Amino acid sequence: MSLTQSQVEQAADLLLQAYSSGQQIEQLPDALTPQSKQDAYAIQAIVAKARCSQPISTWKVGAPNLDTEPYAAPIFQSVVSDSPTKIPASSLHMIGIEVELAYRFNQDLPQREQPYSADEVAAAIEGVYVVVEVVDTRLKTWETCAEMWKLADNQINAALIVGNGTQDWRTLDPAKLAGELIVDGKVLVRGEGAHSVGDPMHLVNWTANHLTGRNGGLKQGDLVTTGTWTGMVFVEPGAEVVGRFEGVGEARVSFPV
Repeated sequence: MSLTQSQVEQAADLLLQAYSSGQQIEQLPDALTPQSKQDAYAIQAIVAKARCSQPISTWKVGAPNLDTEPYAAPIFQSVVSDSPTKIPASSLHMIGIEVELAYRFNQDLPQREQPYSADEVAAAIEGVYVVVEVVDTRLKTWETCAEMWKLADNQINAALIVGNGTQDWRTLDPAKLAGELIVDGKVLVRGEGAHSVGDPMHLVNWTANHLTGRNGGLKQGDLVTTGTWTGMVFVEPGAEVVGRFEGVGEARVSFPV
């Protein structure tokens, strides 16, 4: 059974209080646990409306494998930065790092009844960029709570750092691409052909059609980041982080104490 509108609003209010106070939610009420992705998306929408004065233009999407329906979550523009950037470690409860590829659109893909084909989506893409996603959460019990709580909490996003990239993205072979996570000058993870669904364009295509029914569709300039090639790695305050794909680019972020 889905949450009632009142329960959705109460769950969203918990997250909004956590944002405002900077304190994590210690205990999540069972009665407010999202029962479906639709519940989680409804909570996301309320939180985004309260915290964002502009329409969402950056989205994260992921899936553990090709057999699982993907999920999508907004990333607030206030936490999207160009590389290089600094994020004070004291502003985060934890510092999770994921190295990803993000696709930027140079055409609108507005709402319509007929789904967009893979060719239509590809034709609307301007280029691909290396990004570092910083993972943090408003949920104290994020490791043990229901998965839908994490989706309601924007799939525990804290920030996105956008590096350089290439417009020649069609020539990239996902099976040969390698995402590298470099911390304090040392390569900690190198994930070659390591994306969870093989080709991240599978997720981009899904997102384009998902958002036509949810957000009115993608717009020129929108960015879709497509999940980690390096897993999620925790780093310590003071760390200097680089995400890199050879032949594509890199993104840099540090976490001064």
